[in-house]
Amino acid sequence: MDKIILLARAKLNLSLDITGLREDGYHLMDMVMQSVSLSDCVTLEKSDTLSPDDFEYSESDTGYRAAKLFLDTTGVKGGVKVSIEKTIPSQAGMAGGSADAAAVLVGLNRMYATGLNRNELCAMGVKIGADVPFCLVGGTARVGGIGEKIEPLPFFGQGHYLIVKPPFGVSTPAAFKAFDSMPDCPRPDQKRLIAAMERFDIAEMAAATENVLERAAVLDTIGQIRRALIEHGAGMSLMTGSGSAVFGLYERIEDAVKAANMPEIRKLGEIFVCSPAPEGVTVAMEN
Repeated sequence: MDKIILLARAKLNLSLDITGLREDGYHLMDMVMQSVSLSDCVTLEKSDTLSPDDFEYSESDTGYRAAKLFLDTTGVKGGVKVSIEKTIPSQAGMAGGSADAAAVLVGLNRMYATGLNRNELCAMGVKIGADVPFCLVGGTARVGGIGEKIEPLPFFGQGHYLIVKPPFGVSTPAAFKAFDSMPDCPRPDQKRLIAAMERFDIAEMAAATENVLERAAVLDTIGQIRRALIEHGAGMSLMTGSGSAVFGLYERIEDAVKAANMPEIRKLGEIFVCSPAPEGVTVAMEN
């Protein structure tokens, strides 16, 4: 196999809680996460060598780091050229760089027929970024630890998402630092949320969920977007990850598209309409 094209799916946080702090400074997380159809297109072409110059685009160099880690770990003699057609916005809390890294790991595992299982790929992935293991597993999952503990949940395939990415990003380290200095804040009820998801009870999901980093962001625009999405028909709205993207959950895609076309929504930032995806990385073509 000399060429492989993969779709690297974005993720959304249906909830986000922080439960502790490790001695090394990493925060311990408890999150419900969902893959969505919004994706980057990652193309890998077999090469004799590996060079940063062979990476047309890689957010925060995660694609190159993933390729180097894979080749170093497996001892494969060879390299790869990578090009990434970006659609997932940067600094949005949607795991764009992590999704690309996951796609590179999956693609190289297939290209070089190394036969690594999902757990082995996830062990590599967490060394690149905390969201990479989830991007490798995909679908719907409860995620713990620093991102390496993945508990797959029944696929939450109902509903559709309208995502608004405002014209600014949020620094993940800054958001966590702000959280550390905050007083206690409302936290998600994960069991209640998961039970509501199984019934597709959006109102109950909205009552059960929180993203504790949303308050740490201290950005009026986040709240403004959430309110606008609710006013335009979303049953639930939340910031994803450390931001700055905010999503609304709709029962019908027609309602999400209608809201996306409203001037009051379009003026708030980049607009994306997408649906749940059952996997984090999809192989689109290989030859």
